[in-house]
Amino acid sequence: MDLYPKLKKNVILECIINHLRQIVAGIGRTGTFIAIDALYEYGKKVGHVDIMEYVQMMRKDRMNMIQTHQQYEIVFEALLELFIVPDKSIHKDDFCGYIEKQQNKTLPNNQTMYSEEFQRLRTLRPSYSSNQFTGANCKENKPKNSTMSVLAHDQYRPYLMSYGKNRSDYINAVIIPGYADDSKMFVTQTPLSETVIDFWTMMYDHSSRIIVLLDPGNKEAPLWLEKKEMLQFDDFRIILEKENSQGEIQLSLNHTKNQEQISINVFTADDWTISNAPPLPANMLDLLQRVQSCWESHNGPITVVCSDGCSKSGLFVALRLVLEKMQIDQEIDIFQVVREIQLRRPEFLEDFDQYEYCYKCVRLILEGDSDDSLYANI
Repeated sequence: MDLYPKLKKNVILECIINHLRQIVAGIGRTGTFIAIDALYEYGKKVGHVDIMEYVQMMRKDRMNMIQTHQQYEIVFEALLELFIVPDKSIHKDDFCGYIEKQQNKTLPNNQTMYSEEFQRLRTLRPSYSSNQFTGANCKENKPKNSTMSVLAHDQYRPYLMSYGKNRSDYINAVIIPGYADDSKMFVTQTPLSETVIDFWTMMYDHSSRIIVLLDPGNKEAPLWLEKKEMLQFDDFRIILEKENSQGEIQLSLNHTKNQEQISINVFTADDWTISNAPPLPANMLDLLQRVQSCWESHNGPITVVCSDGCSKSGLFVALRLVLEKMQIDQEIDIFQVVREIQLRRPEFLEDFDQYEYCYKCVRLILEGDSDDSLYANI
């Protein structure tokens, strides 16, 4: 079914798919899509919808078209998102012209370029209740959080599978899906002394082969030791194999029980680790290119790390998704990408400067001022 143009990109589609994956019967799944499609088109024309009336009409023709309360909720959630979230997508060929127009506008006092978009995002930012963080708030897991203000939502966290005695399945991390096949990121905080083992368990369990470190490591809880020295945690042995001038590191992760050896690639942002201000856009694009090139050879999740799991990671994740989307469908929608990742972790991109920075990076690519070989010829 061609469900209206791209379902406003990815948020609603993700919401629907996540719920519908649990639905076995095809009738219920089909009925949910039909209801959303028909009600969205009707609402655009007349300005209002009556979901209950429409579902009752559907069920007269076929009883099981909307089978469960959960499916009924999906219809509400999808329509709400479609009607209240503006479509800000711009074709890449029109992007620079759009920026020029925005810059030439006369803005009211105290308003800057893109500030209206950013304020809209703030009003849409989700607010979750504590019962959606049961893993994070569990007594045994609370010490695993570097701050109780940034927690992992139960629905969006990666669960550890091979944890040992006196451990649990919790790590303060969230999964961010990408647009390309097999593209996703795990975003997590800098490991604490008691969570380094959880970090490596996550890397192993979920086949992540790439780490992006955006903050200095915790000296009291190193992820590896000096070259050829072995760091041991339960069944894991971590060894630094080599490091190059760009700060790229190659580690070997050995699982002694399963007799497996895995190569891990680590990328660092040196000019970001010493400052809270993001790197020059050209430097950020260079980092993104190197990470992307490595990912294309390895696939699997990319693990993104910063001190609290949001302040710097959110910007990196947003930019990677914006560029990935631009490669796939030739469109740029910074607003929607930020909206999507804030559904997973509301603390992402709370700073307007970071939002504006995303526009600067994309413009740099499209104007050809970057030597970035991966993105320059999109």
